[in-house]
Amino acid sequence: MLELDINLVFIIIDVLILYFVLKKFLFGRVRKVMEERKNEIDQSYADAGQKIREADEKKAAYEQQLALIDQTRKESLDKARKDADAEYDRIISDARTRSDEIMKDAHKKAEADAERSRQKAEDEIAAMVKEAAAKIVNTESDKELYDAFLDQTDHETAENA
Repeated sequence: MLELDINLVFIIIDVLILYFVLKKFLFGRVRKVMEERKNEIDQSYADAGQKIREADEKKAAYEQQLALIDQTRKESLDKARKDADAEYDRIISDARTRSDEIMKDAHKKAEADAERSRQKAEDEIAAMVKEAAAKIVNTESDKELYDAFLDQTDHETAENA
């Protein structure tokens, strides 16, 4: 059987004293340090969670600003395109108006030039007819009249060329 010896009793008493001393001085402090560390870690997690929420809020605000900027950019581009189209239409309209005026002026000048040329030709023909009539009255024969008319026509053609 098992014998109880005094050494065994002292060992048990030493172990119990060692346990109470360690519990009083070591385990309490270790638990306190571990509790403080646990609280620090919990606080770090709470701070990290708060920072993540703040970052998410800032990200949402940033994305909202980007969307607003993008919308503003699109509106500005649309307005610029409309303004450019309006300016283009105005320039084209002005150009067409000017070209119509130029064409009308050119047409009027061409008509005036044609009228002057026609009038000049009529005047020349009338002068030639008068000369021919005067020569007919003054000439003795048709042959002489015909030859004189041809000479004068050749002479005037050479001068105009």
